[in-house]
Amino acid sequence: MLQPAVYVYLQTQWSLSVHRWGWVSHEGAGILHLIEGHLDGLQDQYILQNVMVPSVRLLYPDYIIHLQQDHSSIHDSRVVQEWLWQQADVELLDWPPRAPDMNHIENMWSEVKRAMQETWPVLPPRNSDEL
Repeated sequence: MLQPAVYVYLQTQWSLSVHRWGWVSHEGAGILHLIEGHLDGLQDQYILQNVMVPSVRLLYPDYIIHLQQDHSSIHDSRVVQEWLWQQADVELLDWPPRAPDMNHIENMWSEVKRAMQETWPVLPPRNSDEL
């Protein structure tokens, strides 16, 4: 079962923040995509169509994509919901609101943060390009 795509907000202990979108499945982590500017429904729909689906299809060319995402107003926007409704090969999983303990990608972000702290134990990255 494939469970891709949640939006992430990653903030380091050094007050430098970057916004990334990523997905995971039982095979491991998928692509990380830089979120440019303020994320809204149009950008969310663009990422789902042009980042998520093509990158998932590289590993799972013939599977239905079971999509898990939180109940952010961005994910629930009309443009995203209409796009999802039109996709025969993307199934949105029913997910309870405010259930971070059930969200498996939170464990992945903990590992990313740990790796960052090991990579930059003294001198943190100065900007998002270094990060």
